[in-house]
Amino acid sequence: MKRRFSCLLLALSMVLSMACLPGRTVMTAYGETLNEQLTETRERIKELDEQLAEARANKQSAMEQKYILDQRNSALMEEIEVLEVQISETTARIEENEILEAQQYELFCRQVREEEERGTTSYWSVLFKATSFTDLLSRLDFVNEVMDYDRNVIEELRATRAQLAADRAALEQQKQELDAAKAELEQHIAEAAALVAQYSNEEDELKALHAQKEADAARLEQEIREEEERRRREEEERRRREEEERRRREEEEQQQQQPVVTESGYAWPTNDTRLITSPFGNRPAPGGIYSTNHGGVDIGANYGTNVLASKSGTVIISRWYGGYGYCVAIQHGYGNITLYGHMSRLLCSEGQQVSQGQVIGLVGSTGNSTGPHIHFEIHENGVRVNPLNYLTGWIRGFS
Repeated sequence: MKRRFSCLLLALSMVLSMACLPGRTVMTAYGETLNEQLTETRERIKELDEQLAEARANKQSAMEQKYILDQRNSALMEEIEVLEVQISETTARIEENEILEAQQYELFCRQVREEEERGTTSYWSVLFKATSFTDLLSRLDFVNEVMDYDRNVIEELRATRAQLAADRAALEQQKQELDAAKAELEQHIAEAAALVAQYSNEEDELKALHAQKEADAARLEQEIREEEERRRREEEERRRREEEERRRREEEEQQQQQPVVTESGYAWPTNDTRLITSPFGNRPAPGGIYSTNHGGVDIGANYGTNVLASKSGTVIISRWYGGYGYCVAIQHGYGNITLYGHMSRLLCSEGQQVSQGQVIGLVGSTGNSTGPHIHFEIHENGVRVNPLNYLTGWIRGFS
């Protein structure tokens, strides 16, 4: 009777051990979605490399080469971001599997101790206690289940250790790829700056560059005016419909429409710096490539720093815009616009509603620029105004 009770107790302990063991999910060293994104980004970089090589072979102008190089650097930043996410996910998976490995190893050790205590003859004793052929088959099933469970414990432990080895190797490779991508980005940023400097050394090319800058500015202003006019008409129509609806409701109930609250002031377009490297209005042309009538201010910032919306509003431009490079313009009401130029990445889309302080892009040096900074403009009543009249605590970084 005692032996039968021991066998039942043993079976119960096996079942409880199996229930306590976390379920195993087979993982790959890389997330499939991230791998696909990384592959697409690298294919785009390869295509841009081919375009750049062709531009150099055909001796296209330095600014045409820089345009391609700016886009390549933007794609390389996407690659860096994907690699950083991969490293984060692989590290988290390693930590999770290390905990799982410890649990599985403890279970394995417990099974070994129980086997030693039972001895190999215990299985035979269970079978010899059968009182009938049917009872014998039932006991045989029990013994097979116990043996299968022992094998499963070992296989789970081996699988976890194999996954850990694969993930650790993948993590090391991902870190090496990330370091290489960052070094490559620094090299190409310097190359892009050198191309602009080279271009500005030629008088004819310099004049063409100035003309392009002025043309870009005029074209941008015209597009902003047209977009504002379109939105003004839409706003008038919306207000007309709202007024009709309000009057209808007033007849039914006494309820006023809640006013829409917006910020009255402007926030800094970055949290990391207050350094003004070039002022608004008349100025010497730095590097020989900029307009002497500056329509905004330049805020010195590190490459890849977050660019923030200075005020809540609607994104009306978010794309490459000639000498402005990757550029964003946000409308905050009719006649009120803020503009952000020379970004390395755009993180908002046209038509999107953004809040004050929301990240809309990353600092770069795209377009007509020799170094990373934020070109920041404020338009009020359709006229550019000096942003330093609204931004406090700025540091002078120009002569």
